[in-house]
Amino acid sequence: SDYFEQLYQFAVQLIKQGDAYVCHQKKEQVKASRDALREAHHAHATSPPAAAVSPWRDTPPDVNLAKFEKMRTGQYDEGEACLRMKGDLMSDNPAMWDTAFYRIKFTPHPHSGDKWCIYPTYDYTHCVVDSLENITHSLCTLEFETRQAADGPYYWILDKLGRY
Repeated sequence: SDYFEQLYQFAVQLIKQGDAYVCHQKKEQVKASRDALREAHHAHATSPPAAAVSPWRDTPPDVNLAKFEKMRTGQYDEGEACLRMKGDLMSDNPAMWDTAFYRIKFTPHPHSGDKWCIYPTYDYTHCVVDSLENITHSLCTLEFETRQAADGPYYWILDKLGRY
């Protein structure tokens, strides 16, 4: 919570660069899209099937900025929108398949109260906060192995933001 404003500004940067987008898929639709990607990978497809691509993935950055602002100001219901990375759908690492970065949650935060109704996900904040705090070595349990792999979102995010 000490970094909510900075995390928000970095998310805006990612949107402006075309590296993140606001998605309106429901949880079941995201699961179906990830299942389609798994099948495509098993079949050695060279491009993602249409069923695997969010209909909002190619929304222009200016529209995504407006939608992200609507998320921030509470104009969407919980579960109606989230901010996702625009990763590599054909990566062998499923953590790169457009992971969620922000979700809407109308629950006061213990430290910041009700100032925010969008909350960054661990997958997004982990690397950014490590960078802000000059953490040089991040040791995690194996459940985070794919996220911190060389081809995972941890380093992808830092690279896109021009951070260490």
